[in-house]
Amino acid sequence: MRTVSPPDTWVYALRLPHDPRATRVARMTVRSVLAGHGRLEILDTVELLTSEMVTNTYLHTKGPHHSA
Repeated sequence: MRTVSPPDTWVYALRLPHDPRATRVARMTVRSVLAGHGRLEILDTVELLTSEMVTNTYLHTKGPHHSA
């Protein structure tokens, strides 16, 4: 079996403080990155999933957060 990787793979890391404003920062970052890569067709879905993930992390943990 062979692993196939898209030629335009990119990786980003974002460190967020334990702060209710972190969700907005994450959404804005995702919006900027996807727009910069011309991926507007998935923007709304990825933005919603990011918002849910960061909000849940904020509500159910006590420390700083790292997402990669």
